[in-house]
Formats: sequence, structure tokens, C-alpha cells
Amino acid sequence: MSRTSQASLLGQHLTEVTEVTVTVDHIRGAEWSLNWADGPLDHEMRAHLDDALTHDRHADMRDQRLTLLRESTSRSWAARAIAAHREGALTTAIAEGADNRRLGVDLPRLDPPNPGETHEWFALLHHVQKLQRTTSYPERASAPEDESFIEALLGAAVLTDANGEPIPHNSERRMAHIMLALEQAPPPDQPLGPTAPSPAPARARAPEER
Repeated sequence: MSRTSQASLLGQHLTEVTEVTVTVDHIRGAEWSLNWADGPLDHEMRAHLDDALTHDRHADMRDQRLTLLRESTSRSWAARAIAAHREGALTTAIAEGADNRRLGVDLPRLDPPNPGETHEWFALLHHVQKLQRTTSYPERASAPEDESFIEALLGAAVLTDANGEPIPHNSERRMAHIMLALEQAPPPDQPLGPTAPSPAPARARAPEER
């Protein structure tokens, strides 16, 4: 069996084990990339990979250099944002992140490129991105009641043209506007939960992307 075929089988095996799509792509020489989105963290995928390489059907991949490349999706951003909001963690993260940004701590001290992209907006965006990077299977709802709100947030972030066709854009940045409006809105009559109004932004429409 060729090494390319073994790489394909390795990707299929890891897909079955992790329940996320995994591909093993050749770069050059003995270098390969192992690619997936969301799902397990790097060290978890490395453990799955090491276990898989003990099997003879993947023997020709043992002496190859495999670089792990984990990407993130809009789904995982929405899931982490909704969970953090429900748990009450976003308020503190926004306040601390915005203060640090103003002082130039941890993040570069930059003037917002437009009025909507405030220090608070950047703090929220980056906090949720950190949760994506550090959470195993970040795309999964942390609680059953989160699911409908995740879908509502993703839906509210979609931009369409005059014909109703989706417009490619950075939906995470738009979702950050939506979540910041939700965080800064007056307390609702009832907490975020299965019967609460949708958090997707009836309260405030996100500004258009530039």
C-alpha cells in the first residue's frame, strides 16, 4: 500500500475516533499536515495519532513528520459565546480585556478602526477566540438549552444581498457586535434559558462590516 493510501486511511481512522473530519495532507518530502476543525485539542489529537501509529496498517507513516493544524469555525465561536454569557463570565472578561487594551497590556494599544469596534468589542471577540482555542470540542453546546441560542446567533450573523444570497464576511466579528449589545443591554425580565427571548439581536443591530 502506498504511503498516500496509508495517510488517507489514517485520516479516516482519526475521523472515526474523534467524530470530526480529519485529513492528512502531503506537504513535501516526509512532511505532512494533519488537519481538523474544532473537536479535540492538539494534545488530545496527538494522543489519538500516537495510538493509531501503533497499528501496522499505518506503519509507513511512523517515520513521517506530521504537523497538527487545528482550525476553528463560526459554530464553535457561537457556542463558546453563548455558554460564557449564560455563565456570566463575559461581563468580567470584557471589562478586564478592555482595560488591558487601553493600557497596552497583553494586547497592542490600538485605536478602534471604526466607532463600533471598541475596546470592549475587541475584548469580547478575543476572549471567545481564546475559549475556542482552549476548549475541547468547542463547537458542542455546553448545556442543552444553549442549542437554540447558538443557532439564533449564527443565523443573525448572516448577511444577504438584495437577492437574499449570503454575502461572504467575517461572521465572528458580526457575532461579537451582537453579543456585546446583549451584554450591555438592560437586564431582561427573565434569564437566558429555554423560554427566554432570543439573544440574537432584536436589541441592537450590528453595524455593517467595512
